[in-house]
Amino acid sequence: MPKNRLIHESSPYLQQHASNPVDWYPWGEEAFAAARAANKPIFLSIGYSTCHWCHVLAHESFEDDETAAMLNQRFISIKVDREERPDIDQIYMTAAQIMNGQGGWPLSVFMSPDQIPFYIGTYFPKTPQFNRPSFRQVLLQLSEHYQTNPQKIKRVSENIEQALRDVNGSKPPDELEETLLHETFDQAMRQFDVANGGFGGAPKFPAPSLLTFLLDYYRYAEDETALQMVMRTLTAMRDGGITDQVGFGLYRYAVDQTWTIPHFEKMLYDNALFATLCLETYQASGKERFKRYAEEIFLYVERDLLSDDGAFYSAEDADSEGREGLFYTFTTDELEHHLGADALFPRYYHATASGNFEGRHVFHRSNQQLTTFAAKVGLPVSEVVRRLEQERRHLLAIRSERTRPFRDDKVLTSWNALMISAFAKAGRILNESHYTSVATRAIRFIEEHLYEGDRLRVSYRNGHVQGDGFLDDYSFLTEAYLELHQTTQDVHYLKHAIHLTDVMISGFADPSGSFFFTSDSAEQLLLRPKELYDGVTPAGNSTAALNLFRLSQLTGRSTYLELVHQVLQSTVDEMKQQPTGYASLISVYCRIMMQPQELIILTDDMPAVAPYLSRLHNNRLPELALLVGTRHELMQAAPFIADYSMLDDRPTAYLCHDFTCDQPTTDLEHVCHQLEI
Repeated sequence: MPKNRLIHESSPYLQQHASNPVDWYPWGEEAFAAARAANKPIFLSIGYSTCHWCHVLAHESFEDDETAAMLNQRFISIKVDREERPDIDQIYMTAAQIMNGQGGWPLSVFMSPDQIPFYIGTYFPKTPQFNRPSFRQVLLQLSEHYQTNPQKIKRVSENIEQALRDVNGSKPPDELEETLLHETFDQAMRQFDVANGGFGGAPKFPAPSLLTFLLDYYRYAEDETALQMVMRTLTAMRDGGITDQVGFGLYRYAVDQTWTIPHFEKMLYDNALFATLCLETYQASGKERFKRYAEEIFLYVERDLLSDDGAFYSAEDADSEGREGLFYTFTTDELEHHLGADALFPRYYHATASGNFEGRHVFHRSNQQLTTFAAKVGLPVSEVVRRLEQERRHLLAIRSERTRPFRDDKVLTSWNALMISAFAKAGRILNESHYTSVATRAIRFIEEHLYEGDRLRVSYRNGHVQGDGFLDDYSFLTEAYLELHQTTQDVHYLKHAIHLTDVMISGFADPSGSFFFTSDSAEQLLLRPKELYDGVTPAGNSTAALNLFRLSQLTGRSTYLELVHQVLQSTVDEMKQQPTGYASLISVYCRIMMQPQELIILTDDMPAVAPYLSRLHNNRLPELALLVGTRHELMQAAPFIADYSMLDDRPTAYLCHDFTCDQPTTDLEHVCHQLEI
């Protein structure tokens, strides 16, 4: 079978297209030079390896000889993996939203050889349907326009380029006021789905940044409604079909409003953020079910996404054997054959005679109460729990014999950092050293394979390292170091966080106040993108700002806090226009408004203070920065510790707030009382 240029690429997504009859180019000057020399427009296709509609478009059009011939004759075609090149994806996704009001993947961009788009769409069918033209119709019409009406193409391109620059530009900021916190909460309440949890209608996505803001707002305003919204949403997601009820793990989104039918791909970042939210909600509420939800995520991740080297793989596909969800679902006949007619699992998880997904069953236990169900089947609750777990394990074993969906085995720095943070939090909050070990092993992998001097790389696969680090890589990994420091109190991690932050400031800072998505040494694209609005992960700028705030508390460096205020001040107008879209950035402001505190415990006897640390970790105290260790150790990262000393050679606590510290005390119980824990 003939191969195109993508055969030399390491990306699993690009490799999937290496046998297409399309004469694909990877992103690079070779493609742009070819377009200029042939006076052809460029077709840029952006997707990722586990994207269902990317597969459909590829099968219908990119694998079709006639469509490929049309592409090869009329265009220079470039294929980009959005997970390895989020900078490119961000520019053209923003352009899609400007042109169409929405975007998505696959992203189909038609542009000039100088990278300026003149038409953007997503999936185009093989034949006209869904009120969409066919892919061939689009190719034919756009190539004709490009050749016969170049002035119109140029005019459209110039308008789009200017609009992109306007989005990225700066303007005089408004004032940042406390009312923004209440306005964000009010908007979240208006968007909240009271009946089903979550926000908005179908399709329904997780909203981790907004849920984290609600946890912060609950802590700040003591408004119980905020916590109830979070708990309702997480419970609805865990009970719904968006969770794999047999093997655990979160699917990417639900196609309906009730979380019942998922889009079956599983992404590392979704699972990391969901686990983190469950852990923090467990802290805030004390309810055991959220601890269990997080543990289930970790069970899935360690089983299916953890490499032998300790790093985390990126994703699992929705499709197997050419069908979406086939691996994860069962028919009624299969359930009866494997479990028997009297099985509890199908009844508890709402299986019906005809199924709810293409004649198969997506399991969910929405609005199902265990005690009510146990009474209905006439069994003790403990026996129902035992049998449900036994039957679940049996279905998992049966499923494991099937052809698995494709697994994207590349290791992404940013997504690994999110999962490292989740495991580090789990080690601390659940007092489980195994989780901490998983986190430390993964971060060692990144240190060994994804650093080049002081700089980070984007991805690793089969010994091949790809890309210069983006803002997300630096900010998410800094957060992982901070979480590991908070869990272990090993100053080594804090020093790494400081160093990585200083490298980030040097390479990514914009004098106008925020941070660029690409470094000052990165490839020059159509423009230098910024990421301020929350997507499926928190915006890189918000994580960077939160890290800077935490580091200002831990190190005493006022310059870090000044940078936080600059990021917030430069984004005030955007936050006021669409508060919930900037929830993670507004969370930073919320934490500043919480009356931050610093607790320094000087000790050379860590076991003696462990019970008090455990009490601290049982509570969600986002406003509190914690430093524990000997003065010599802590001075390596926090020089102000030089003025502190132990009293009577006993563990000594300093509780500081509003730039002043209380009298030092050896009565750690009194400190816990002050913190209301």
